[in-house]
Amino acid sequence: MESKFVLYIKFNGCIIVLLVGYYVTLSAHRWLTQTHSWNEYPFVVGLELRNHPIVDGLFQIMWITAVASLYQALWLEVELLLYPIGFMVGLEMFIIGAGDVIKRWNDEAEDCFLRRGQDAVVCFAILVYFYYTLYILKKLFRSKDRKTCVSQVATVHPLVRVQ
Repeated sequence: MESKFVLYIKFNGCIIVLLVGYYVTLSAHRWLTQTHSWNEYPFVVGLELRNHPIVDGLFQIMWITAVASLYQALWLEVELLLYPIGFMVGLEMFIIGAGDVIKRWNDEAEDCFLRRGQDAVVCFAILVYFYYTLYILKKLFRSKDRKTCVSQVATVHPLVRVQ
């Protein structure tokens, strides 16, 4: 692959790290402020177990781990570290989709996450962009000839050696 294409692919991965990392930081801050005032935590009646403080804290830890592994995957070029972020996005989308189906089934469509068809199209486009970027990164990290196409500057990782 050409070095400009490799940089473009890594740039897309960095954009994902920045956006998801920013969202995770905001969510973790919101979670911490809500757990300090435990009595005022917004418990939603019904099927919203994802918003329970313990479940929310567990998901925050998993999201932080997934973003850190994606960051490490980009700089160390290890394809195995791409899987946690893909798993977390898939799990969240499954929870959102299942919740929306159940809410529509119970005639509670005003509580759905994807209320309009346009929301579903935008969510689908973002998912396609995200998973396609992960797929291309995985192919990039697997390719044998990328070392010859990228500039000859060797990156030094003091703690980890990837061959």
